[in-house]
Amino acid sequence: MMAAFSTWGANAGYGVFLNYYLSSDTFPGGGAYDYALIGGIVVFLAQVLAPFSALAYKILGFYTLCFIGIFLQTCGYILASFATKLWQIYLTQGVLVGVSFLLIFIPPTLILPQYFKKYRAFAMGIAVSGAGLGGIVFALSTSKLIQETGDQRWALRMTGIVTLTLALIATILNKPRNYKPMPYSTTLKKKFIIENFRLVFDIKIFKSYPLVLVSLWFLLCLLGYTLMLFSMAAYSSLVGLSAHDASTVTALLNVGQVFGRPTLGLVADRVGRNNLAASISLLISILLWAFWINATTFPAVSVFAIILGFFIGIGSLMCQSLAADIIQAPEKIPAAWSIINIIVLFFCLVAEVIALAIRDESSDRPFLNTQIFSGCCFFAAFLLLLIDREWLVRRTLNNRLLAAKSGFSCLEKKRHRYLNTDDLQEDGAENNNSITELELLEARVTKYERLLRKSAVYFFIRMVYPIRV
Repeated sequence: MMAAFSTWGANAGYGVFLNYYLSSDTFPGGGAYDYALIGGIVVFLAQVLAPFSALAYKILGFYTLCFIGIFLQTCGYILASFATKLWQIYLTQGVLVGVSFLLIFIPPTLILPQYFKKYRAFAMGIAVSGAGLGGIVFALSTSKLIQETGDQRWALRMTGIVTLTLALIATILNKPRNYKPMPYSTTLKKKFIIENFRLVFDIKIFKSYPLVLVSLWFLLCLLGYTLMLFSMAAYSSLVGLSAHDASTVTALLNVGQVFGRPTLGLVADRVGRNNLAASISLLISILLWAFWINATTFPAVSVFAIILGFFIGIGSLMCQSLAADIIQAPEKIPAAWSIINIIVLFFCLVAEVIALAIRDESSDRPFLNTQIFSGCCFFAAFLLLLIDREWLVRRTLNNRLLAAKSGFSCLEKKRHRYLNTDDLQEDGAENNNSITELELLEARVTKYERLLRKSAVYFFIRMVYPIRV
């Protein structure tokens, strides 16, 4: 949770920096697309290099990798505060910070599942809620420092100092379960690196189309989330809110995430991960269309931010769990996570650029296109999970059908044995019970075979069939 706080939590405050950069001529030659792209670079690098982080984890070990990330992150924020040219802010607040995120945050997420089984999604929800908690702290403190000092320099230095402290504590306190570090004489050998590279980048697992659907779902969720997150502060200022109120809205959005992510993780373990992810995707699209478009006052925007924040982190919370439900092979999960990150990375890079490109400055509602488009992203994500749900339901029904047929076959043999016995009176009651069970199993077999028919009608029935998946 502290690792998430000091990485993605700090990045959640970039909306405040973006709003400041857009409203001031901070760097000569810098335009709206430049500042939007800087925020996109952080997310882009954190996604595209995530597979290499998993590989480096095996080669360098947990602590070495995290300490390298902390050094890069601190350099990124502190050097950004001294930047005077546009390319310098690209390199520091963009590249260095983006690379550091995957080195600080990815290793702890690889450790966490080792300690949990039954409540794994709940545990992950608590961990990633650190991003929302960090968003509260950094959105408010960054805005306050910019107002007090007149520029972004001390806000960047504050971010660097706070993230350095917390990331160090998180790294020191974390420990892989049954940790036995391998010597570099082994991990740096060519054979070891090639074997682990093949494990992390095994693209054969994507022959399963449900995994592609989950990847596209995560892409759309991340795209819609980024569009909304980095637009919220600018939208608040546009509708007449002060800089303080705008930063408060961003903080409230993250308050919702602090409580929402653990709660959603706990509920997902009980009602089914796909069921919850699909329902929340639909709900978010409705909130974006019906609520955000009509929220033009501080109370309305604040309530919207809290409600949306409760649900908006569904993508990063559920993606790994949804992929694991499809693969059901722990050794292939790193490869699945790697390919998913590669699929979504390019859209992460240009997400905020897209938001700015579709903004209509000539209109009295310039953010309307952004609001509609982000809602469409989550609605399309909902449709993709419906198709994925059909596959999960079909697999479950197939398994139940096989189990029912197996039980039916066993009871048939048992029944024939009773019919051939000489002492029918003694075995009569047990025989009658077997006949009742046979009838129940026969009804189940008929039911499952009907539901598994290959037709468009039953395809849609399986999409909404009431079952926990």
